Amino acid sequence: MEGDLVVRNVVLLLLFQLCVVVPAMGEKVLIVADEWPQMEVLAKYLRAEGGYDVEKVEQDKLPESLSGYDGVFQFVHGTFNDAPAQALIEYAKNGGRLIVLHHGISSKKAETKGWFALLGIALDRSTDAEHRYAWIDDVTNTFVNLNPAHYITSHNVTYRKTIEYQSSDQPSKRVTLPAIEFLDTEVFLNHQFTDGREKTVLFGFQYQDPKTGKVYMQDRAGWFKPAGRGHVFYFQPGHAVSDFEHRDYCQILLNCLTWQTP
Repeated sequence: MEGDLVVRNVVLLLLFQLCVVVPAMGEKVLIVADEWPQMEVLAKYLRAEGGYDVEKVEQDKLPESLSGYDGVFQFVHGTFNDAPAQALIEYAKNGGRLIVLHHGISSKKAETKGWFALLGIALDRSTDAEHRYAWIDDVTNTFVNLNPAHYITSHNVTYRKTIEYQSSDQPSKRVTLPAIEFLDTEVFLNHQFTDGREKTVLFGFQYQDPKTGKVYMQDRAGWFKPAGRGHVFYFQPGHAVSDFEHRDYCQILLNCLTWQTP
């Protein structure tokens, strides 16, 4: 009897140690990128705070199957080729969480087959466009929480700034909202939605042009939408390494992985 008890305790101890040493199956994410300093900071956070096994690849080195990943981050600055784009599109539609960062929406990505259709995005670069797409470097971009009750925007996130913001979804009233300020970064103006109300908007941005004094407030800095059986997310910050050195921004991205879908 006593011997059985000893054996049982040893087995339980071994099982406990195994659980501590070996991460739970399936807790892994993939980062697909062509620019790595920013992604090294994000990967470190996802490992340390989320316990994820983080794999990193260039777009031409994708694994044969993406089905085993809890999330896939897309951070391709240059040309995004059709074949890897299609693999990420299928991953999302088959139940995955595809998290697109910063220049995952750019004029260059408009050339990628099926990519903007998945995202529900259009960019107008014509010279006479009423809402012409543009990007501006070396600016302050204030990332405004438009959905403070949502898990992704709030779980384990601390906002150290508030801002007076008026939604670009007019008519609307100016209100005080929590925000994160990104310095010496980049802002994208005039992302146009093409999918009606499919998106859940999480963040807007405020940017003031230093030359003209014009203030832009657009509900386009962070959102997610269903994609088949999965979801696709987009967040505009990410130009500079310092963007990811904001601990709370990395936590928001981690929340996309841990959010329980309705």
